[in-house]
Amino acid sequence: MVSINSALKQGFEEKFSGITVATSATGSGDGINAVLAGNADLGASSRPLSAQEQAQGLVAVPVAQDAIALVVGVSNPFAQGLSQQDVVDIFTGEITNWSEIGGPDKPIRVLNRPPVSGTHQTFRELVLNGGDFGNTPNITTLERDATTPMLRALGDDGIGYATAAQIFNQSTVRPVAIDGLTPIAEQYPYRRNLYYVYEDPANERVQAFLGYAFSDEGQTAIAQAGQN
Repeated sequence: MVSINSALKQGFEEKFSGITVATSATGSGDGINAVLAGNADLGASSRPLSAQEQAQGLVAVPVAQDAIALVVGVSNPFAQGLSQQDVVDIFTGEITNWSEIGGPDKPIRVLNRPPVSGTHQTFRELVLNGGDFGNTPNITTLERDATTPMLRALGDDGIGYATAAQIFNQSTVRPVAIDGLTPIAEQYPYRRNLYYVYEDPANERVQAFLGYAFSDEGQTAIAQAGQN
């Protein structure tokens, strides 16, 4: 959602002079909590609301669709794709060496996003079928939900996951095909909706921003953000 937020912020401020949109990228959970606490009008979320959050008066409206990409560093010698079961086994600690999936005899260093991350929560539901991540020594859960530092840390032996739009133009990483499909394929298995969350009823600021987001200009900005 970072690129979408930035694109809509720029377009909204250009269209309505004198209006300033403040954004922060610290994870879906933080955004949702900021709305609940009254510290933000809108929260960007890469996961749907829980029943408890809905019971507190929050509404989530889908604004775009994206894919979760499995990524390795460009220097990683593993050149094959993975099956969906391979991904489950890697992130639950059942597979811990690249040689088990056709790569070199080298431990797999798994980089997991923190629980506050909407991508973490969606990955758990969408990829692990609601199961838990593994706790084997080769799996590290990051303290901050920051994509760029994670990508830089992959090296030649790591694997992680990120919003597909955030990795397409990265020169240091490449996506891993899943069941022969890359994130740009329509049948790619790890797709999800992206949402804006607000407290019902929407105030004037929320109505104005969402009105722009769903306008032709806003939809163009969202589409371009997904390509950058």
